[in-house]
Amino acid sequence: MDDLQTVEFDQPGDAPPTPPSTVVRVFRNRFDQWRAGWRIVVFFILLVPANIALSAVMRSLLPGARSDLSSWAYSAPLLAFNVIFIAVAFAVLRWFDRRPVSLLGMGLGRGWLRELTVGLAVGIVSTGGLTLVLVLFGLVSLELNPRVADAWAAMPRYLVIFTMAGAAEELIFRGYMLQALAEGSRRWFAAVLLSLVFAVVHLGNPDTTVVGIANIFLVGMVIAILYFQTLRLWLPIGYHLSWNWAHGWLWGFDVSGIELENTLLKATPNGHDLLTGGEFGLEGSILTTALIMGAGVWLLTRKVLTPTPEVAAIWAPYPRGFGLPPVEAPSSPDTDGILTATAEEGGDVDGDATS
Repeated sequence: MDDLQTVEFDQPGDAPPTPPSTVVRVFRNRFDQWRAGWRIVVFFILLVPANIALSAVMRSLLPGARSDLSSWAYSAPLLAFNVIFIAVAFAVLRWFDRRPVSLLGMGLGRGWLRELTVGLAVGIVSTGGLTLVLVLFGLVSLELNPRVADAWAAMPRYLVIFTMAGAAEELIFRGYMLQALAEGSRRWFAAVLLSLVFAVVHLGNPDTTVVGIANIFLVGMVIAILYFQTLRLWLPIGYHLSWNWAHGWLWGFDVSGIELENTLLKATPNGHDLLTGGEFGLEGSILTTALIMGAGVWLLTRKVLTPTPEVAAIWAPYPRGFGLPPVEAPSSPDTDGILTATAEEGGDVDGDATS
C-alpha cells in the first residue's frame, strides 16, 4: 500500500519546454528571433518616410542636382542617402533585432582596408582587360582627351560621385535586406531576387539593351558572392565604385548608358554593339558577360575569400538560412558562397521558412 501512495515528481528542469503558440511562430523563429520578413518590414517602415523627407529637403536645397552628373552637388544627395541607409540599418539591428550593428558589414576591424583595396584593384584591372581586348581587335579606338587638364580636374569629382553611388547601391542591394532575406530563406534565393531588382532599376537608363541589363544582373550576383564570402561590404563597395569610375572616367566608355564629360580617354566603338557594348558602355558587351560569369564560377569553386576570424565570430551565433543552426565555431566560418549547399543544410530546412 505504501508503494501505491508514493508519487515521484519530475524536477522542473526535466520538463519538456512548452512549444510556442502558432501566433508566436508567425513572428519568431525557433531561435526566438524575429523572422526575416518582419525585420525587413520594420526596416522599410523606418526607411521610406526618412527617404521621402530627405528627398524633399534635397529638392529644395539643390534643385536639379540629381540631373547633372558632372556637378559636385550631385554627390550631396547620395551622401545623405548613405547616411540614412546606415542609420536606419543600425537602428533596426540595435533596437529591433537586438544584434550588434557591426553585422551590417561596415565595421573598421582588421582587414577592412585590404578588402576595400582588393575591390578597387579588381574593378580597374577587369575593365582595363576588357578595354585592351577590344582595342587589340580593332573593335574600339581610344584617344586622349585634348583638354587633359580639365579631365584631371574632373577626376576627384567623379571619384566622389561614384563612391557615393556605389556605396548607396551596395547598402540597398547587398546591405541589410540581403542579409535578412538570406537568413529567412536561402543565400542563392536572396542573391537572385535582389540582383533582379538591381537590374530592373537600371531599365530607365539611356540606351539600355538586353545584354546590358543581363550583365547588370550578373554583376549583382558576383557582388553578392563577394559579400557572402567576406560578410562585409568593403570589397563590394570598392569593386562597384572602381568598375564605374574606371570604365567611365579612365577609359571613356558610357556608364550604364550615361555619358560622362571630361574623361581622361575617349572610347569610340567601331565594331558590333554586341561586342563593344555600344552606347550602353562596357556593360552591354558579351565579352563582359563572359568575364562576369567566369569570375562567378571561379569564386564559387575556388572559394578564395573568407571572412576574418573577428567577422566570423560576430556572425557565428545567428541562423544561416531557413533557421539553420549557426556556424559551430568561429574558427570554421561559413565560406560556402551562395549557391553551394552543405550536407548540414540539406537535412534541416524546417525552421525559419517564413520570410
